[in-house]
Amino acid sequence: MTGIGIIGAGERGVYVIGTRIEESFADNGLYVHGIFDVNAARAAEGRDYLAGIRGRKPESIVLFRDLDSLLADDAITTVVITSYTSAHRDQALAALEAGKNVYLDKPIAATVQDALDIRRAERESGMPMMMGFTRRYEPAWRTARQQVESGAIGPVQMILLRSIIPYARYLQRWHRFGDLSGGALNDKCSHHFDVFRWFTSSEAVRVQATAGRSAAFAPDPDAPARCRLCDRECPYRVLPSDTVSGTGIVHRLDKDYQTVGATRWQQESWLNPASDSDIIDACVYHPDTDIWDYAVSTVTFASGAVATLFWNIFGPPADDQETLEIIGTSGRIVLERASGQVRVISGYGSSNETLYPDERLAGSHFGADAQLIRDISGLGGVGEPPASVSDGVEALRLVEATRRSASEGGRPVRMEEIPRAT
Repeated sequence: MTGIGIIGAGERGVYVIGTRIEESFADNGLYVHGIFDVNAARAAEGRDYLAGIRGRKPESIVLFRDLDSLLADDAITTVVITSYTSAHRDQALAALEAGKNVYLDKPIAATVQDALDIRRAERESGMPMMMGFTRRYEPAWRTARQQVESGAIGPVQMILLRSIIPYARYLQRWHRFGDLSGGALNDKCSHHFDVFRWFTSSEAVRVQATAGRSAAFAPDPDAPARCRLCDRECPYRVLPSDTVSGTGIVHRLDKDYQTVGATRWQQESWLNPASDSDIIDACVYHPDTDIWDYAVSTVTFASGAVATLFWNIFGPPADDQETLEIIGTSGRIVLERASGQVRVISGYGSSNETLYPDERLAGSHFGADAQLIRDISGLGGVGEPPASVSDGVEALRLVEATRRSASEGGRPVRMEEIPRAT
């Protein structure tokens, strides 16, 4: 059996990864041994929730008063870090120093310097860490990658990744503070920039971008701080009676959010949060947020391939809200994330095949989290994990290059301008 310590008792740590760990105990022997969160009440609620999955006694899951206590517990061999992004550096460095295997949820950090510090500490420890870029674990994306590797469409020339998602929650929760999250651009698009590197098997040389805050969420100086204080008609309202965000259909395709939303609204620390960063029903129009809600970023790679990201967080829910199109010299691949469909057009159009991976929608993140847990169980073994700290660093460097380009009127930013590991 392998004891897991969860650092950060929020949605991702407890109600998604922690849930998958406890559900799969019989298959891989992983179990949640303990939890630490700076919000002690939230950690206690998370413990009670996780204990109920397999009928454990709540006291069988240890609540640690601080990070050092968790890291000093010999029953914990692996830690899962799912705290605020700004806390990743210090927690990852402490975990490596304590000799723990580390799963670090994406994005790697809120700043490039923090990411480089994590990479340096990992190298010095000799213990490869695992990053949580879920597309690398999803069956559909793996199938598409296998088709590229097989040469089905020839060398990759162009990529278009469309992510038009109903994620107003980035403005309703702690992500709305850029110093904590690096913004929605970092939290969501680090996935997408990682995909570009994964499918091109190349490193970026130049980025040109437009990004910012759209009229969809134009700040309103008269907006109330929280939905519960508001009597306006609003399509993005979140109330305790809701099991999903907004109108009740905004996260219709996000099965995890529906489940987690219903659970959290029944818990005191979510109903009456202890700090502004713990609020989950902030008004999307409140002027206190400082993050962007859209971006168009084009990345040129050393291989000659060009990849464009077309992203926003105010799109309607739909099966094609996230799609990936890869164009090679002799064909193309079109992936639709929500349905798991992978269409392969090869042989200069002579073959047209649609693939549906068997596990495409099996559980959260379209099957990714089940595979992710299996890979966590192998941490400390031989070889690199599917998504590495180096992948995390490079994704954040592309986020930073996009930010610089957009902030400077679309100036092409060469990647050597962005600090990198030496």
